[in-house]
Amino acid sequence: MRIATAFPDARTLYGLCAAVDGPDTKDPPGWLRVWKPPAVGTGNYAVVFQQYQEILPLPMYAVVVQGTHNEADILEDFAIVPQVPFPAIGGTAAIAQGSSDAMGEVLALANASGQTLQAYLQALPSGVSLVVTGHSLGGNVASVLLPWIAANIPAFGPNTSPLPGLPANLFAATFAAPTAGNLAFATFLNNHPGSYTAYFNSNDVVSNVWATSGPLQIRNIYTLFPSPGPSPAPPAIKTMLEGKIIAMNKAKITYVQTNGKMFAFPSATPPAKDPWLWELSYQHNDAYAKTFLGDGEPPS
Repeated sequence: MRIATAFPDARTLYGLCAAVDGPDTKDPPGWLRVWKPPAVGTGNYAVVFQQYQEILPLPMYAVVVQGTHNEADILEDFAIVPQVPFPAIGGTAAIAQGSSDAMGEVLALANASGQTLQAYLQALPSGVSLVVTGHSLGGNVASVLLPWIAANIPAFGPNTSPLPGLPANLFAATFAAPTAGNLAFATFLNNHPGSYTAYFNSNDVVSNVWATSGPLQIRNIYTLFPSPGPSPAPPAIKTMLEGKIIAMNKAKITYVQTNGKMFAFPSATPPAKDPWLWELSYQHNDAYAKTFLGDGEPPS
């Protein structure tokens, strides 16, 4: 007899992300790592959890993609030019080359027995449910894994490209994710609010890259971190971001952030050394930990 189970709430999902991102964070109660690479990765890395009730395994799995360990890398190194077509959605949907490469690297990860993540997912039986989640760049990868899994993994979705929709047994939740794709990509996810949820701190730099329109966008970054935070952004940051906008314009590509559940975390008083980068990290990491794991109420 199948035991009914619901998708975990935001607090639990962020707890899973925190456990994969930080080796000192304990796994949430009731979740067991059932697939993992043999060593903790510093780049693209992921773990599969299964939910347990006491000693009884439930048909609920979670793919948790590790986030970046250096927020500055998102601004400096992430490959947003060019974009590449995204066949799972089809039409004009396209995603960043960096997002496509990262997804491929995550799917190719192997456990100690040599089984890749893609092979593990392919072997999951029908009737199970899966949630994909991640913080920061992990959330970016989770957003592209959601439709990819629906289009390619037998236990989930129609397994056709382009997708007519998303199945009831597949869900993704992202935290602080930079946008992965263009308007067609974002629109597909926005049209499936029961299958995809994004959580954004509007005072987070990473939530605002790389979109050039909408409520979350690059130009918001220039004036983030109101008092007591260090606003405006240093001239070097503005110059770097303007360079990214110029590169996108030359390539004739645009990015659009998805809809999401927004919260505004207040600025803190930064130290004297590198105050803007300190606040960037605080708003990108501490803000989510305090909201989802501390005493704050997650956005509903």
